Amino acid sequence: MGKHYFTPEEVNRLIPELERIIAYLRRLDAEIQEKDWRLRQRKVEARRRDDKVDTYTFLKEEAELDFLRILSQTQCDRIRQLGGELKGGYLVDFPALIDGQEVLLCWRPGEPEVAWYHGLHEGMMNRKPLSDAKGDPAADSEG
Repeated sequence: MGKHYFTPEEVNRLIPELERIIAYLRRLDAEIQEKDWRLRQRKVEARRRDDKVDTYTFLKEEAELDFLRILSQTQCDRIRQLGGELKGGYLVDFPALIDGQEVLLCWRPGEPEVAWYHGLHEGMMNRKPLSDAKGDPAADSEG
C-alpha cells in the first residue's frame, strides 16, 4: 500500500475532530505540568525537612502523572491514526503533493481550514499559502 497524500478537503473534514483532540491534549498538558510542579515541590519540601522518603512515598502522585501521560500519548497516537503528525504548538502536518512535490499541509488549532503548506524539512516559519501554489493540490492527490 502506497503512501496516502491528503487533499486540503480531506484535512478540512478532519478539523472538527482535530480541534476536539487538541483541546483535550491542552487540558491534559496543563494538568500534567501542574501536578508535576506540585510533586517536585513536595519532594523538595520532604528533603528539606529530612523526612523519610522511599519508593512508596509519592507513588500515588507518580501513578497519576503516568496515567495522564498515557492519556496524552493516546491522543497523539489518534492524530497519527488520522494521518497527521503533531508538531510543537499543536500544529498538525499532513503529507500532500503540490506540483508533483511532496509537501506538508500545515494546520493549527483555530484555523477554520487548512490554508498553508511547507516543505518536508521546513517548519511553520516557512509556511506558504495554498492559494500561492501553482498546481491544484487536490488534483495532485494520490492514495
